[in-house]
Amino acid sequence: MTPAPHTAAPGTGPAIRLRQASFPEDTAPLLALIREYLDWLNVDACARRADRELAELETLFTPPSGLFLMAHVDGALAGCAGLLRHTGTTAELKRVYVRPAHRGLGLGEQLVRQLMALAPTLGANRLILDAVPPTLFAQGLYRRLGFTETPPYYPDPAEGTRFFEFHLPKDAPCLW
Repeated sequence: MTPAPHTAAPGTGPAIRLRQASFPEDTAPLLALIREYLDWLNVDACARRADRELAELETLFTPPSGLFLMAHVDGALAGCAGLLRHTGTTAELKRVYVRPAHRGLGLGEQLVRQLMALAPTLGANRLILDAVPPTLFAQGLYRRLGFTETPPYYPDPAEGTRFFEFHLPKDAPCLW
């Protein structure tokens, strides 16, 4: 199920649109954006773990195993965020990124909130994520949205990596 695109009201600023990635037509621009994000992070461990994801993007991030959202501002690709199902009812937020030219528009929050709303469509009621030191601003966003720190869920993380989780309320209206 593809969510309805989100757009800004006319005359209130840039036209913002979130939509679920559609493969294969979105593969090339999404891969380029993820590589841009990995370069921005400049954390070698992240790049090593990303190799499998990039090679299997279309398979991993297609329901029911996962999905990717893309954010556009005035028609230009401005950001992305993925959700990858792990085991049972747990899914991981992946590659939440907004290009520097589009920061300050609330795109990161919109992407994360939309993933939180879509998680149950993948059978998830618990979200996890890792955040490396360059993502301090995003870590504040995760905390504001109710994510709490949790022990690492994989071995040998990059130095300074923090791990977060969020339990989606059962049968509750979407408040996030």
